[in-house]
Amino acid sequence: MTRMRENLRDWRQTSLNRHRVLLAAKTAAAAAIAWLLVPLLPFVSNEYSYYAPFGVLVVMYPTVAATARTGGQTLLGLALGIGLGVAALGATEFFDIPPVIPLAAVVGVGVLLGGIRHLGAGRDILAVAAVFVLLLAGQAGSGDYPLSYLVTMGVGVVVGLVVNLVVVPPLYFEWASGKLTDLREAAAAFLDTLADHVREPDAAQVDAALSHLDAMTEEVRREVAEAEDSARANPRGRRHLAEQQENARRLRSMDLTVAATRDLAEVVSGRHPATLREMDDEVQRLFADAIRASATLTKTPIDDDGLDDRVRDAKDALERYLGALPSTTVSTSTMAQRIEPAIFLRRLVDASTLFMDDTRA
Repeated sequence: MTRMRENLRDWRQTSLNRHRVLLAAKTAAAAAIAWLLVPLLPFVSNEYSYYAPFGVLVVMYPTVAATARTGGQTLLGLALGIGLGVAALGATEFFDIPPVIPLAAVVGVGVLLGGIRHLGAGRDILAVAAVFVLLLAGQAGSGDYPLSYLVTMGVGVVVGLVVNLVVVPPLYFEWASGKLTDLREAAAAFLDTLADHVREPDAAQVDAALSHLDAMTEEVRREVAEAEDSARANPRGRRHLAEQQENARRLRSMDLTVAATRDLAEVVSGRHPATLREMDDEVQRLFADAIRASATLTKTPIDDDGLDDRVRDAKDALERYLGALPSTTVSTSTMAQRIEPAIFLRRLVDASTLFMDDTRA
């Protein structure tokens, strides 16, 4: 039941947020406009008007830049596919060969051309368009099919782009900022889990928390990248340049934080389990305190008046842990194992300090 509730919450966040609802409304409007517009065009058969809404669906992405990019790639792939289909149809009629031969040839060549990476989204439609032209244009009275197919799809692409550009062109900086906050809190929660592990080892819980943190990190990177993409070709983008730069700085800081957190987890519960076993109770306590201080620092918002105090507390806790390490002569490898956790804790502090300095500059 817990997993089901989490899935339901994720679905509400991704499918029922205001950005997705706006995209759905704009896509529906664009599809209707494209459908009504095609019959007004000359030299296009009305019976193929249904391709116009398909064109809208193919290119309607959350950002204007992605819509324009996908639209251009789709039209290029479509034109190549239609050309391939027309050529195969002409060869079939000229040489009077069985239809199965050009069909196989069209599919094979279409798949080969689909390997051209620069075609982007057009790679997926190229072979399909070629097969449609070969099979449907060969029917009696369907000689106008290739042109109608290209034009109606093109209408859908253009209408989708115009609607996305004119009707509240989306910006996702606020959404990405919220996701960055979620990642910061998740990293802090994972550090608390590590601190618990130091006192009461539970490797399974650490592994589960780490998997959640990794998944969230990848999701946030995608969200920030999409937010940056939403500013391209967007007339509203210039007014939000400061938000874009702030998100980029926050992501840089969180990348450093997550990397140091993963390294710390690897030492504490991964490749060096002896690291904890060799600590006496007092050193373990100070080590756990240092991790918790780093967790508190990590979860502190940028505009919190106590951020400077959190940095100082984390540094002091780290110094207390270092001061409690045994000073007796040990092998180089053993000393490295004792010092390594402190190095990663220091990186956590430095990541937050960089975050603080960048955003207060």
